[in-house]
Amino acid sequence: MTSGFALMGYRLPPATILATSIVVNLALAPLTAVIASRRGRSALRWTIAGLSLGMWALAVVLVLPASNRSHEPPTYPPTSDAA
Repeated sequence: MTSGFALMGYRLPPATILATSIVVNLALAPLTAVIASRRGRSALRWTIAGLSLGMWALAVVLVLPASNRSHEPPTYPPTSDAA
């Protein structure tokens, strides 16, 4: 996140930029995890990515296609041809 501030040319004290980066990352981590979970990806891994990478992790999880793996348990008893 601090790289984003550097790219935008902010000239604030380093402590202010670091504190702002931490707050923004803490706010984006749950959002990143929810989006990842709804797309069939690991919420824990994406929470960690959101905490460390902030908006970059959010951008990546928004661009990635949904996972083919389904996290829903199979329904029982089997229906129609499955028996």
